Amino acid sequence: MSKNVALLVAEAPWFSFKSNHDQASSLPFFEGVKRLVNDGTDKPQLNIYHCNYYDNKSLEQALNHLVDTREDIQILYIGGHGDGKRVANATIKKTTDLIRERGKKLKGLIVSSCMAGLTDSIAEATRYGIDCSNNSVEWVNGPNWIVTYKHSVGWFQSAMLETAILKEFTEHYHHEGKLNSKEKILQCLEAALMPFDLHQDGFATDKNNQPQPIGDTLRVWVRAQGASYPTEVTEELFESMGYQIKMT
Repeated sequence: MSKNVALLVAEAPWFSFKSNHDQASSLPFFEGVKRLVNDGTDKPQLNIYHCNYYDNKSLEQALNHLVDTREDIQILYIGGHGDGKRVANATIKKTTDLIRERGKKLKGLIVSSCMAGLTDSIAEATRYGIDCSNNSVEWVNGPNWIVTYKHSVGWFQSAMLETAILKEFTEHYHHEGKLNSKEKILQCLEAALMPFDLHQDGFATDKNNQPQPIGDTLRVWVRAQGASYPTEVTEELFESMGYQIKMT
């Protein structure tokens, strides 16, 4: 059964007005996907909801507002400069807690932030939490899949990659409805990554300022439906695409 999808965009400012007058945002990239995949004005399959945030408190307020949508399927994008401990000025620990507590409809999570995947901390967002909204307490699970980066990524390069991922998952949810198994999630990711060169250096730079390709930068976790804990599937994904992750 087909489902409509809500993309929830929580984005911190990327650049100062001095360096980027028009304030680049990932939102126009995602709106391009919306225009492409929506096959009828009367029945749109992708709706986009956007809020800015700056720190832990404003991220909490943004997520409270964003998750209150009619759609049964939500994909959450959180964007902001990072250092492995923070996304903008929101700590990764607080970010994962906030996501986990609002996971009732969340199926996917893209964390667009340098080094957010340097540790396994962001994967905690997939585990169960407590939703205290609407004057009730309910146990909920977080997203079924997470995509993020372990190195410092270029803004434009990451925006293109995330746009491809969003398109693939949106179309699958709309046409197939459910996407709960590791196998199906990996298939969607493979299709999204197919146009990109996984081996070409320059997508990111590591802590030693050495250029890195997509295949050694992306990290992916999956929590299949019914599972309590996430599983990292990065190596499995890239091996199926003929890429061998470098040992570090």
